Amino acid sequence: MAHDVLVVGSGVSGLSCAHELARAGASVRVAARSQPPATTSNVAAAFWFPYFAFPRRRVLSWAARSWHRFASLAERPDAGVRMAEAVELLREPPANRPWWEDAAVDVTQAPTDWLPPGFVAGWRFVAPVVDTRRYLPWLIAQNEALGVTFERRELSSLDEASAAASIVVDCAGLGARELAPDADVEPIRGQLVQLKNPGLTRVLLDEADPERICYVVPRGDDVVCGGTTEPGVDDRAARPEDREAILRRCIALEPRLADARILADVVGLRPGRSTVRVEAERRNGTLVIHDYGHGGAGVTLSWGCAEDVAAMVGRSSR
Repeated sequence: MAHDVLVVGSGVSGLSCAHELARAGASVRVAARSQPPATTSNVAAAFWFPYFAFPRRRVLSWAARSWHRFASLAERPDAGVRMAEAVELLREPPANRPWWEDAAVDVTQAPTDWLPPGFVAGWRFVAPVVDTRRYLPWLIAQNEALGVTFERRELSSLDEASAAASIVVDCAGLGARELAPDADVEPIRGQLVQLKNPGLTRVLLDEADPERICYVVPRGDDVVCGGTTEPGVDDRAARPEDREAILRRCIALEPRLADARILADVVGLRPGRSTVRVEAERRNGTLVIHDYGHGGAGVTLSWGCAEDVAAMVGRSSR
């Protein structure tokens, strides 16, 4: 794959695409206004779960392939990935198996003694938990080892990017609103709280309220507790009332959090879209491949989408 590729965006999608393209033999540069840790990916809870991303058929394929890639990375102690026991908690008996089952491995009903008060059932599965504090620097180092170069650059449009490379990969996330431009992209505000870990290892998830998804994600020394889901809201300020509501819901799931020390309030703007956009187009003779709009599943879909992007670039030379 002898191509000159410019990847726009240095979040988890851009870094994953750059890695797959460089591994296939492309000459890759990554251009972004902000580099980690100043990206939305850095503040994500980052456990594997295909949340708030559409359409489900394509999401399942991307999520399944990403699950296996993360499972292999969990064998590397330096990558910041571990495989954790996880439970999606249910307040009513399930009428069907979970829609995401085919993308995961060994999905079973959770033992009743795992269920907090108010829950009658749950789906147990194994989820990759990605500590972005370690994973993103590791991924950057992997890219650099493959010859990928990085430049801090603010682009005004994808047409400007297309003048700088024969192939452009658009992983601009929320920035795709202006760069593409794409009016279907909107911010989805998410607030979470980081706590000192009192000794937890299991991920807990309650999706009963789609606007107030509740999750407890132990990452080792800390626990990420969330969260909020506010489409169309671009307020980056942490709200005390959101923190209190998050802690109240999470402590109800896991009482050992009640005395845990608060480390930080974190707000991120997820790049929402009616559907994840992974597709190619021609702009002034330049091949532009889009990979954005992952909603609440940027990490979950990252490797699967990157594989598809690399395959598109590979097909372009045939």
